[in-house]
Amino acid sequence: MPIDVVSTEHFVFLKTNAYESENGIDVDTIPLKCETVQINVAREIPTIKVPTGIPRGESTTIAIDLGMGTKTISLSGIITNTTIKRSHTGSTGNYTSLNMTAIETAQLIASGVDSSALAKYQNFNELVLMVDSNIDEDYVERASVLRMPFSFSSRGGALEKDNARVPLPSDFPTGANQATLDKETGIGGYIESFDFTIDGNDPSVISFNLTFRVATTFP
Repeated sequence: MPIDVVSTEHFVFLKTNAYESENGIDVDTIPLKCETVQINVAREIPTIKVPTGIPRGESTTIAIDLGMGTKTISLSGIITNTTIKRSHTGSTGNYTSLNMTAIETAQLIASGVDSSALAKYQNFNELVLMVDSNIDEDYVERASVLRMPFSFSSRGGALEKDNARVPLPSDFPTGANQATLDKETGIGGYIESFDFTIDGNDPSVISFNLTFRVATTFP
């Protein structure tokens, strides 16, 4: 039986391990309707306490900045009836559009969080937050504002611009047009927690909270 799916432009996506950029952003992903996005970066610097209180009259702490930290992204919003595509259903370039109820979509995410990286169609290993960008990767103003995936990397190539003295920088999203930027990589990691609430008065709209931890995951 057909169900109603409101056609909405999405800016937040969860990608499964099976995602391939040539298939498009709507294949092997789940679009999310987020009301708030909270980004947290916590720096971790080992410290050593030095007993200098007697000779100097004050204590001293030495901090060793080795470039360590933790990054998490917290999302909250609603889940409604959603159209998804899977590369295992349909033929290449003509994957079947599947209209899932809000509860089915929430269950799909929950089962993915409860899986492992080996389950490539279940596990989510990338979060995409499309944000407005007026300045490109080389500090050149764009002809018009485009959307690019949010990134923790810095502008400039190796040893250049913001990456001066950085020999092996992470790639900043690059692209002169929207089609190219749409294929750029988002943020790698894993879903640390996911919860959702079903309201019996309107089960077609489900509220959710999700925490994504930025990490390089194996396998």
